[in-house]
Amino acid sequence: MSWLEERFTTHEGRPLRYLTGGSGPPMLLCHGFIGSAENFDDWFPELLQRRTVVVPDLPGFGKSAPLASRHDGMSLACATLAAADDARIERYDVAGLCLGSCVALAVQRLRPDAVDRVLLHTPLLKPRLVRRRLRAQWAVMLAPVVYSGVVWLGHQRWASDVYKRFMVEGTDVDPVAAQENFDNQMRANPQAAREWLRDGLRRDDLAQVRDSGRRAMIIVARHDRIVDVIRVERALRGASNVSLAIIEDAGHGWTEAMGQRQREFIAAFLDDRPLPSQSAVTEAA
Repeated sequence: MSWLEERFTTHEGRPLRYLTGGSGPPMLLCHGFIGSAENFDDWFPELLQRRTVVVPDLPGFGKSAPLASRHDGMSLACATLAAADDARIERYDVAGLCLGSCVALAVQRLRPDAVDRVLLHTPLLKPRLVRRRLRAQWAVMLAPVVYSGVVWLGHQRWASDVYKRFMVEGTDVDPVAAQENFDNQMRANPQAAREWLRDGLRRDDLAQVRDSGRRAMIIVARHDRIVDVIRVERALRGASNVSLAIIEDAGHGWTEAMGQRQREFIAAFLDDRPLPSQSAVTEAA
């Protein structure tokens, strides 16, 4: 994007790409599964007015090289902090999209005193908060004897579109975002993707979100096909530091209307204003 600067640094001796720009206090952003820094294009109009963002391509994705070691939340968080160090930011908010939430929370564990507030979109906070059907499906897909076939099918646009339409995102998805997601999918390192997803499905970060004492906002769509929103509501009940924003009439795929609603929530959260008034927005307390 023209208003962001593309930079390259190294992590463990390998290229690590990140974007940076905006104004205001720093914010580290962790993209979603097999994504890239461009996953946040829809958020940048609000974020860049309020925060100086640092957005890496996590190792093995986008233009960043894979790691020599395993790609789990903690190792990807170390790479994220390498981008923060290169950008010379020492205190920041953190944000994560879906599986990137595991990375954002690992950043918080590594540098708890450096993180102010936390913004998570569709986080996989605990295995039981992920829909059982998806957990069972992904367990089969990640099996070594199956995974090579999954990778091949994922590189066929027709197969990728069918899977996402019927199993994850639904039909009403922005075509530009769909193309960008497929391009990222083609660039993703298969080993990195498998290791990251396996780790994310095993993570239990719920207590950290509830008990860290840091302000947090979680955004989910009412009809999301990955997380069980009813269970998420119950799990966060009583957590006075967490605001839960639920977008009604939306699923996992990003539409124009859903993007607009997300930006409204984000602006209010970062500006320390009450979240937009609607029945779908609840304070976890």
